[in-house]
Amino acid sequence: MAFISEIPCILLLFSIFVLNSSAQQYMRPAMEVDKIETVDVTPSQIIITTTKVGPVESLHIYVDVIDIEKGEHQPAMNLSGLLLLITRGRYTVNFLRPGTWYGVAFYSEQKPLGDHGQTYLNFEEKLVRTLPSPEISADSEEEALKVPPMEVTTRRMNEKGKSIENLLVALKWTLPRKYRTNLQAVANISLHCKDHIRYKELKLADEESEKSVEVKLDNSFNITENRNSSREIVANIQPKNCHRICWDTSLMASFDQHHFGHAISSDCRNIEPVTAKANIREYLSYDVNHGDLIIRTNATDTNEMEDAIVDIKAIELPEGAKNDSNATQISQVFGTNSSDPTFVLHDLNPQKWYAVEYIYLKRSPFNYVESRRFIVESRASTAKPPFRVRFITKDPKNNSTSSNSTETVVRPRILMVMDPGYKDAEIGIDVDPFCNAKGPNSSQHFWINARNPQHELKGLNILGAVCGEKPEHSLCGGKKDDSSHDVPGVTNRTTCNSPNLCYTGNLKIHEKVYSMKRRCLKKPNKRPKLLHLIQFFHSPLFH
Repeated sequence: MAFISEIPCILLLFSIFVLNSSAQQYMRPAMEVDKIETVDVTPSQIIITTTKVGPVESLHIYVDVIDIEKGEHQPAMNLSGLLLLITRGRYTVNFLRPGTWYGVAFYSEQKPLGDHGQTYLNFEEKLVRTLPSPEISADSEEEALKVPPMEVTTRRMNEKGKSIENLLVALKWTLPRKYRTNLQAVANISLHCKDHIRYKELKLADEESEKSVEVKLDNSFNITENRNSSREIVANIQPKNCHRICWDTSLMASFDQHHFGHAISSDCRNIEPVTAKANIREYLSYDVNHGDLIIRTNATDTNEMEDAIVDIKAIELPEGAKNDSNATQISQVFGTNSSDPTFVLHDLNPQKWYAVEYIYLKRSPFNYVESRRFIVESRASTAKPPFRVRFITKDPKNNSTSSNSTETVVRPRILMVMDPGYKDAEIGIDVDPFCNAKGPNSSQHFWINARNPQHELKGLNILGAVCGEKPEHSLCGGKKDDSSHDVPGVTNRTTCNSPNLCYTGNLKIHEKVYSMKRRCLKKPNKRPKLLHLIQFFHSPLFH
């Protein structure tokens, strides 16, 4: 539909439907005072048609018309009482320029006839344009006004540095610059959600061409992963609560504290799901070399520059575990524009342990975050680990329970003991199945902290591991023959095939969990045997 229709006859009036007014009302709603019904225009006139409410004797009408382009007031119309007997309900402003935008300010007041009663006020502001002169052929401005002077578009934000999960709403002038002097394009945007509506207003001045606003959406994601030559993430993004966006557009003009408006259009759009793909940088490993923490990744296999960052933080331990700690924290944010797959954090103290967090944030075409948390262990002999393995047993030859007893119950024990320096942290420990153990309880998981600083590993076949590796150990009792031994207090002893004790520690610091390297007690030649365990039990320290 054309925005302004061309009318060939000078006497034919162009009627503009009057929408809801922005009335300033006082004392009571303006139900008993004259209000605008329509505003009609000719090339040189504006005709205002109003209602007729209440007696004319106490009515006051004031009409102010302003040339928007020139910023000039036309002679005002100030009528009251008997002067309204003839003109009431129809007010004509003459001698106007054709094809020109005008602001119309209409003020009406109805006073009580006597000393008692109520005064009613109404104030309305309209923006109208006179018709072009019929004596002049239609120019380019009239052709331009046959379409709406502005447009609103919505699209997903898929350019570099933007997230496709949000919506971009743009307001753009279609009316050429020379035809919009002192005019504003306005879009009132409403985002319709399940339990609320969010509002936003966009305004374009006459010298501006386009403006946009990012509408943030709460989405649900369905992520799938493809692995070929690179790691590809496919995200189906669906709006969670807000599924519809609407807008009303209008032309506005402000002058001398007046705000004149003319409605243009209204529209709505559904917010549809969207699917996007992205190549992801993958964390591979880390190493420490002369105080440098080196993190290795595989760069995304694409010719495009990656819009992402890598954030690395290293907290010094054990001091950094305290809530009010001022311990050293080394951090750095890296860009990923280069093809180098390694990131280096400098100046780590070789004498210290560190809790390290690696964060990878991809920002386009959608936000995607991955992180790794791990403990960097110091090789210095002065640095104490967060916990240690403690072995306890008794020598059956010297610990008889009575003078007549020749045997005692042998109960070798293994405990995980927290170092006091880590009392502000919590340590989770996972122990692998030990010595042929099977079933749901074959592995163990537990936490130690300042309140419970040690935990005994229950149900381990320690004797089977020790005696299977070293049958002549004193814990294994007297030798009966080449294949069996008498173990005091132990019956149905079996020898296990894989007597390696393997465990993994996890430090909880400031509500974040950092993993330690998996450790096993085994032979130096890497065979899965528990030689170290046997040596501990064989040491006089534990007899």
